[in-house]
Amino acid sequence: MTDSILQTDRECYVTGSRVNLDLHHVYAGSRRKASDRWGCVVWLRHDIHMDLHQRNPELDRRLKRECQEAFEAKFGHELFIRIFGKNYL
Repeated sequence: MTDSILQTDRECYVTGSRVNLDLHHVYAGSRRKASDRWGCVVWLRHDIHMDLHQRNPELDRRLKRECQEAFEAKFGHELFIRIFGKNYL
């Protein structure tokens, strides 16, 4: 796994907690390996991670937008679309 393009410390991206963390792939499913390769991952407290997957589409959209912005600042829009296939902005 590559380091996250959204954070440098191993702490919950939402709360700053350093305990009970899960690694969340911002772009999952068929894009999970690309998320790993390009650093589109964040640490989330376990309960927030489970909530995100079950009933928090707002946080999911926020992470996708913020990650796309960070990716594009480093690598550009065209590469993002080529790799992830969708614009989240």
